[in-house]
Amino acid sequence: GTAWNLDYLFGLVEADGTFRAFWAHTLAEEKQALLDFLAYVAERRRRHPAMHIYHYAAYERTHLLGIAARHGVGEEAVDDLLRANVLVDLYPIVKQAVRIGSRSYSLKKLEPLYMHEARAGVDNAADSITQYVKARELERSGQLQAAAEAMQQIADYNEYDCLSTLRLRDWLMGRARENQVSLAYSDELLLPVEVPDPDPVYVELAALVAGFSVGERSADETALALAAAAIDYHRRERKSFWWDHFARLTGPVEEWADTRGVFVIDSAVVERDWSTLGRARTASRTLRLSGTAAPGSGFGAAEQPFVLYDEPYPPIELSSEPGARASHSRTSVVVDEDGVLHLTERVATGAPEYSQLPIALTPGMPPSAGSQVEAISEWGRRVLNELPEMIPDAALDILRRSSPRGEIAAVAHDDFVPAMRDTLLGLDNSYLAVQGPPGTGKTYNGARVITELVVNHGWKVGVVGQSHATVENMLAAIVHAGLDPELVGKKPKAGDIRDVPWTKLGDKNSFAGRDGGFVLGGTAWTFSNANAVARGSLDLLVIDEAGQFSLASTIAAAVSARRLLLLGDPQQLPQVSQGTHPEPVDASALGWLSDGHDVLPPRLGYFLAESRRMHPAVCAPVSRLSYEGRLHSVGSDRVLDGVVPGLHPVPVDHVDNSTSSEQEAAAVLAIVREAVGRQWKSAGVTAPLDPGNVIVVAPYNAQVELLRATLDAAGFEGVPVGTVDRFQGREAAVSIVSLAASSPADVPRGLDFLLMANRLNVAISRAQWASYLVYSPALTDYLPTSPAGLAQLSAFIELVTLEP
Repeated sequence: GTAWNLDYLFGLVEADGTFRAFWAHTLAEEKQALLDFLAYVAERRRRHPAMHIYHYAAYERTHLLGIAARHGVGEEAVDDLLRANVLVDLYPIVKQAVRIGSRSYSLKKLEPLYMHEARAGVDNAADSITQYVKARELERSGQLQAAAEAMQQIADYNEYDCLSTLRLRDWLMGRARENQVSLAYSDELLLPVEVPDPDPVYVELAALVAGFSVGERSADETALALAAAAIDYHRRERKSFWWDHFARLTGPVEEWADTRGVFVIDSAVVERDWSTLGRARTASRTLRLSGTAAPGSGFGAAEQPFVLYDEPYPPIELSSEPGARASHSRTSVVVDEDGVLHLTERVATGAPEYSQLPIALTPGMPPSAGSQVEAISEWGRRVLNELPEMIPDAALDILRRSSPRGEIAAVAHDDFVPAMRDTLLGLDNSYLAVQGPPGTGKTYNGARVITELVVNHGWKVGVVGQSHATVENMLAAIVHAGLDPELVGKKPKAGDIRDVPWTKLGDKNSFAGRDGGFVLGGTAWTFSNANAVARGSLDLLVIDEAGQFSLASTIAAAVSARRLLLLGDPQQLPQVSQGTHPEPVDASALGWLSDGHDVLPPRLGYFLAESRRMHPAVCAPVSRLSYEGRLHSVGSDRVLDGVVPGLHPVPVDHVDNSTSSEQEAAAVLAIVREAVGRQWKSAGVTAPLDPGNVIVVAPYNAQVELLRATLDAAGFEGVPVGTVDRFQGREAAVSIVSLAASSPADVPRGLDFLLMANRLNVAISRAQWASYLVYSPALTDYLPTSPAGLAQLSAFIELVTLEP
């Protein structure tokens, strides 16, 4: 056995007490330290095949994965360590088996049980950071002996941690022997995770840029690094999911309760007991769940989350890892209008029914990548075959952040349609980007450009997006713009029997081989599938909401077309990735192009700067928050009688609230009461403001539920309430935002989530006339530890200190 700690150095102590350190002071040294550490472990395993590496809590496992992914080396070796259960986390074992007289289960609190030597010198992580800074300063000033002594104190601290971990392991083994606990054998512990070999194209492309650090690369080398990562994207996403899933099966709930996609169940009530419905071959049951969702989580009918059980386990398949919870993903979730989750779960074929109730829902498996993997690999091979020349290709231009190959037409009289059309007509296997903030007519302009290209130029156009709803919204706009519905088609989702304004297509693309123009809607799976859409057969592929569409998905779909039109806004909510990637290939296409700019650089395309949704007084703070002050409102005839337009900060003092606040719920109710029923003039019609024209947004499901109950009790059942994810794309006369948390110390997942400019932008910009930001003043009472955190806090302070 080996005890292990990972901090400034890779450090481990062997069973005989020998301590070994692998220091790293730069990223290059970190990469080499990782390789040296893995080589050392591999040699130890060759000599001792049954060996294990013990650590305490998830830090070492998480950071080992992160470092391997960051450098793109040693990942297969790390995968093997995880799959073979070589790494053993003692923390969940202690949590489940030992009761101590302390609230904390930190390693230091356990040491009186088994350690006889007291800690000396550096004795905590914060001190080690201070000591490291001191050591580096001493070294830079030429005081090498003093610097070496300071570094030795850090090594001593890490050695003590490793020795403590080893002694804890020995103490636990002693307690197991005392209680006659049988030990598992190594061949019983393999986790059922298939980790396929990397694609050879990925290996070849990655090798081309392996010797260049990020800061030393040219634009072409950066593009090749991204191309390599894109080929490996889906393999990493799936692999990362499984490692995180098995960690959740063993780790204490509080360690992963704040992970996006998690719902910790407080109570589950059987709504429908086990029965067989319709043509189903197996029994199912439906449970009504109450509990707490992690911040930012959403649960839709298309998702199949895992459902977790603690002991006594139901008769379902168990993990081979000792002490792991039982789980399965034969599930579906429906969220009703009140935000309540209804879980339906099925038994496996031939399996018995059971009465046990689950403790949590956790993220389901990523959807199968299908044809996307083959499409990206095929594209990567084309890139490789042409090197050292770069092929003329729209996706590659995006990765290189090069300007579109063609002239970007000037905009006359604020009419973007002719300019976008002329630019697209002049493109040579390239792309055009268009950033459209809320209410600026992104869909309106895109639909009219597409219609013109089909009608007047006979273009074959594809429309792709992150969701079916995104694609269908654009298809409806195209039909509304005047294109014959017979020329607009999409295969419906399974079970979709709605009447739609476009043509429903069958399993095969009935537009294939057509001489004239058309518009085909679909997902990345559609356009990456050569049997559905032939490679390069489209004149244009439109990526709608390209601020949420990853670079990997962009490449996969782009193989179908000669040109790309990116429509979206990277300042809205970003897309979610489950994997850890050595390059930002999980970033959105528009986000990557913008490269940290809030507004798309003119050399890349167009920024739609006029909002027709927001009153100028609402638009101004949104513009300063997210658009460098360049977004402005053209105004309208809308008026809400007796309410001053704009953003209204509403400070509410409260303490000890984390994800829900009764004080803020009361303030929200007061605002709703004040607004509903006032005379609202819009589109020339004046009528009392309807409850449905006020939307209430909160970051946490707990606050959503509290707000829902508070408003319902007061007779405002018609006021929509939800998280910001629900309202993207929606608008109302009034929006109300409730942040719920009392102070930075109370915020789950940190202030980076709560004060994220993208989320605040979406929430505030739903308002046509007035937006209210309800918050605790204590949220601003902290000192960020990074430049990005300082910028985020400054932006929030500017929002809440606006003059009325």
